[in-house]
Amino acid sequence: MKDGLDLVRGKVEAITRKVKANQLPAGNGIGYLEAKNHMLLGYCQDIVYYLLRKTKGLSVDGHPVVRSLVEIRLFLEKIRPIDKKAEYQIQKLTNAADNATAREKAGNAEVKGKDGHSDEEDLLMYRPNPEMMDTKPGPDGQDTDGVYRPPKFMPTSMDDEEKRHKKDSRRDKAIARVATENPYIKEIIDDAADRPEEWKETVGDESREFGRYMRQREEQEKQEEELFTRAPVTKRDKQMEKRIRRQLHGLGGLTDGFDLGMNMLLGGDKEDDGGSSKPHGKSGNRKKHLKSSKKRKRH
Repeated sequence: MKDGLDLVRGKVEAITRKVKANQLPAGNGIGYLEAKNHMLLGYCQDIVYYLLRKTKGLSVDGHPVVRSLVEIRLFLEKIRPIDKKAEYQIQKLTNAADNATAREKAGNAEVKGKDGHSDEEDLLMYRPNPEMMDTKPGPDGQDTDGVYRPPKFMPTSMDDEEKRHKKDSRRDKAIARVATENPYIKEIIDDAADRPEEWKETVGDESREFGRYMRQREEQEKQEEELFTRAPVTKRDKQMEKRIRRQLHGLGGLTDGFDLGMNMLLGGDKEDDGGSSKPHGKSGNRKKHLKSSKKRKRH
């Protein structure tokens, strides 16, 4: 402890001598740091006095030094956030002061060098000289005028050969797609490949519109099964369905008149449920009206 005390005393005495000799600027500082230094100095003095009383065996209960230590310690804890916020500004001001001092010393040294050492070698002769730089020749082997011109970015088109190749491939794919959808070309391909012939009993299922309609219906039914909801039917869908049915049953409607004539020959107009005949048309209604009028006259 004695060694530490001697070390601290030596440092304090050295700083005190420098301050008295105006070697350390102690004025025009930051007021916040001065107040903090005074608090730290008072805290150190109170600790020394507290240790002195403890070493002599004196009581410290209710002594003012204890209250002073608690107050200063509380102040130091409270200003800790301020220290963190002001750290950057304090460091910035310190660096600015150091740089100003360094520039002042460098200026004084330069003045002394010019006055007393004029015959020494000039260090500025080793600085980079832009006039000594080698310029690149132009595209024709001639030097340019030295003016910077940014490169021109022109839009470039693709190679004609590559473009033609892509266009041909797209056309071939389109022709192949049309060929697979056309039933006549498909039949020719099947005959050339000796594939078995496919028989179809329906009439209107060869059209492209019918195939598209069936695919849409399958996708719609699949979505309804997945979502457990009925998809709304638009007016356009109803018209398409009606047109497809008319195409499919175009030949089936020819037998409607034949069936009606056969029913009339066999037993008249009969209903599907029991075959009982009922009067239809205006004659039956007229008979009912006459009977009801006669009954009213009698009453």
